[in-house]
Order: sequence, then structure tokens, then C-alpha cells
Amino acid sequence: MSIRQSLNSVLDRLPEERLAELLDFAEFLASREGREPWAQAARQRFGEAYGPDEPEYSEGDIKPADKP
Repeated sequence: MSIRQSLNSVLDRLPEERLAELLDFAEFLASREGREPWAQAARQRFGEAYGPDEPEYSEGDIKPADKP
């Protein structure tokens, strides 16, 4: 049985309320697929900007934010 056939079998048993939840999750997964090329490009650019010779920073290097 294919994944689509198995999924259809499960969908047939779910109440409408659960189908709505599943639709939301499926739309979330689909939107992630569209962003993956951008995320991969961002990771590559980040890797090019910051190499292995970057200094290690500690919490002591963090300056407190100015309070408004």
C-alpha cells in the first residue's frame, strides 16, 4: 500500500474537526518546503561570512541593553 493510500485510509476514519487540524499541519509543511531554498542559501552565506577563525565569545562579552 502506498503512503497516499494509507493516508486516505486514515483520513476516511477521522472526524471533520481532526481533518481541519491535519489540513493546518499539511499547509505548514507545504510552506516549509517553499522556504527551504532560501534557508539553504542563508546558511551558505552565513558560513561564508563566518569561518573557523572566528573568536569564541562568552556571556561576559555581552553588553547589557540600554534601558529606554
